[in-house]
Amino acid sequence: MKDCLVLLTKTYPFDKGEEFIENEVPILAQSFHQVILIATSTGDKPVQTRKTADNVRVFSVPASKIRKGLPSTAVKYFPFSGFKGLCDAQEKTLLGHSLKKRLFLTYFLAKADLVCREATELLQSCNLEQYDRVTFYSYWFYDTAVAAIRLKEQCAAAVKRVVSRAHGYDLYPYRNPMNYLPMRGYILQHIDALYPCSENGSSFLKERYPEYSDKIHTAYLGTKDFGVSTSKEETAFHIVSCCHIVPVKRVELLAQALACLKDSGLKLEWTHFGGGEGLNRLKEYADSALSFMKCEFSGEIQNEKLMEYYQKNSVDLFVNTSSSEGLPVSIMEACSFGIPALATNVGGTGEIVQNGITGFLVSADVTAEELAKKIKEAVLLPKEQMQQLRENCREEWQKKFCAQDNFRRFAEEIKAK
Repeated sequence: MKDCLVLLTKTYPFDKGEEFIENEVPILAQSFHQVILIATSTGDKPVQTRKTADNVRVFSVPASKIRKGLPSTAVKYFPFSGFKGLCDAQEKTLLGHSLKKRLFLTYFLAKADLVCREATELLQSCNLEQYDRVTFYSYWFYDTAVAAIRLKEQCAAAVKRVVSRAHGYDLYPYRNPMNYLPMRGYILQHIDALYPCSENGSSFLKERYPEYSDKIHTAYLGTKDFGVSTSKEETAFHIVSCCHIVPVKRVELLAQALACLKDSGLKLEWTHFGGGEGLNRLKEYADSALSFMKCEFSGEIQNEKLMEYYQKNSVDLFVNTSSSEGLPVSIMEACSFGIPALATNVGGTGEIVQNGITGFLVSADVTAEELAKKIKEAVLLPKEQMQQLRENCREEWQKKFCAQDNFRRFAEEIKAK
């Protein structure tokens, strides 16, 4: 059977971002006759920074083009009379008389319309009718999922399906300032299958939309095998964190916790990978409060360079202090190298960080003092116990988070259904 996959991303494979997709696309390319990849929110002159296989056609939609079209496209939904058939009873209750939520829904719909329109134009050169089966795959449970549903409706292929992944911000309403995510019921009604990246995410959706439980299936992401990290030679206990510095990641909480250990007598070292608007403030805080220890802020880094760092440098503990997560790929990466993690028990994090087995879990509302105490416990852990944690991490990764196994299984599933 000649089949085609149309994958909608935000920026991948252009510029920076969505590094976690890099390991999946090569396996999708092996599984489908043709992959058409449309990045729906790129810069005006995007640079393709990630290589793709010969059977992957790559297109981009500049974010500025979508923004320019929003006002004229949104008009058809005013004065909020164009929502009929798009909102179920649950969503209508959530909308109530909230002007902010209605405006957000209008924006969401207009953006989905524009992404669909741009994707439709790009796909005209691809002759989808030549394929026996076409699968539309949205990487995010967001506006691109609505666009994928509409692309499916327009497609003339004999067999056509639409699937989506779901992660964190696109799955949990509380991640949104209005505690609202648009068109959950609509997407679930019209999609063929939805794949949250954690059991926590699947349970969350099944509880709220039991009528669509049979469409919701957990599909873990995964990371490549780069071996284990080098043996420890340094005397300092090396902590690593890796994330974009935004409020939800709470990297400053880790810095504050380390500051609490100033007079502990412990020899500590901290390396952070990732940029963001808060990077300069974090550096300033470290200069004043963490001068007793070595701190390095490496900024944005290519994923392959990060993997090389883990291979060549000894890391004792990976720390994640997020207030909300899906299931962090950054922890999967650390786990694959046999690096235990200290993390907040949010989202699906507990599915990879198990207390005393692969690391240490703390509550989402942990204080800097409590986090410092847990870090100290890890530092003082007997060498044999730390080694056991390392071995457990590697074993857990091999069982549940190996990219080759997870992505091949996922590709086979979205082909078969």
